[in-house]
Amino acid sequence: MAVTNTGDPMPRFERARTALERFAPLAWLKCTPEIDNTGRIQAPLLGWRFSEPHPELKEMFMSVVEDAPQNVTWVFKERRNSLIAPSRLTQHEQGGEDHPDLAIALSGNDQQFCIAASHDIDLIIHAIAAQPALPTATRLYVTQIAKVSPDELVCIVKSFTGEAQVGMVFRAVGAPDIEVRLAALHWYPPRPETMGRAPLAKVTLVGHCAGRIGLKELLVSVPDD
Repeated sequence: MAVTNTGDPMPRFERARTALERFAPLAWLKCTPEIDNTGRIQAPLLGWRFSEPHPELKEMFMSVVEDAPQNVTWVFKERRNSLIAPSRLTQHEQGGEDHPDLAIALSGNDQQFCIAASHDIDLIIHAIAAQPALPTATRLYVTQIAKVSPDELVCIVKSFTGEAQVGMVFRAVGAPDIEVRLAALHWYPPRPETMGRAPLAKVTLVGHCAGRIGLKELLVSVPDD
């Protein structure tokens, strides 16, 4: 199998950066170069970290790694960093094998696999770049909490990103199984002498196990279906 030349003049790293930055600013990016210093095709890995958590993008990345490749199976993993890699590079991780070390070994021992995976990663990056931009999520940062009940939380918010409205549904990044509805919103009047330090608003969040949301939690709005 030959590597398909898409005619794209940009290196793979730059194509990956451009594709990912359509969705959010990057704090870190790692993308294996197409070839190593001996001229061999390398087993590809794509890892990144956005400047803020973006759980609303998870389903999109999972769908891309399932649908875009044509040659080998791939996985998407999300921990502190996000990772897209051939499943062959992750199946032994419980045994302590490191992804980069295994990728280097495969580059020397199985060029057929590396060529196939190299073709796939280009398809994956192209598919990410082709995804429609998602609606801008609203983010709010909880700084003080008063737990009214297990399912109701009144909290002080010091930082907002986006537009907040009563009725919006939010998911807690630290507890993604919890979804809450913004039931009340009270904006504090701006005070020039405390600008940048004063809280912005008091909000009431209602939902099953809302009381599990912790201090300094990041809440991200859930797009409407």
